Amino acid sequence: MYTLRTKFCQPTEPQWRDAGHFLSTKLPLPMRAWLEDTGSLTARLRKKSAGQFSVRVLNQAWALPHFSERELLEMGEREWGLVREVLLCGRGEPWVFARSVMPARSLVGDLRQLRQLDSRPLGPLLFNTRSMRRGGYQFCQMPVAMLSQDIVGGDEQALWGRRSRFDLRDRPIMVSEIFLPAFQP
Repeated sequence: MYTLRTKFCQPTEPQWRDAGHFLSTKLPLPMRAWLEDTGSLTARLRKKSAGQFSVRVLNQAWALPHFSERELLEMGEREWGLVREVLLCGRGEPWVFARSVMPARSLVGDLRQLRQLDSRPLGPLLFNTRSMRRGGYQFCQMPVAMLSQDIVGGDEQALWGRRSRFDLRDRPIMVSEIFLPAFQP
């Protein structure tokens, strides 16, 4: 059912910074609206793709998250989490690389269902949970080389991304989203 993995599509982590670090002038205007949007990215991508939206699962396995992910989720140094990497596709093109980290302690009770999302998007489950609270954004501008070449494509030198922590009934989950070259805001 699950494997234990140490190799993922995002083998190293970008340098995440609080959103305030990136002055409005540093963020490309068309991308800024997408990075700063507080609603469901899944819902927004569905609309932009005129319903031609899909999720392609790349990896889902128990693993040690990156250091900053463990820090954001207040996980112990050796605490494992369920790491899920997917492509959010619009019109058949990979638009967003998304990585979610779910500590084992978060996947109990009614949230146990998050262990078996398959190709369903995580967004609707997060945004349809009444007790959901979302923390502030962190942004990154990362070199294309930090992602597996199989999923990037395009000539972009750097990719923009965002991440935030969600708390569902006081159980943390982290979601990071990297906009890929095929995505045109």
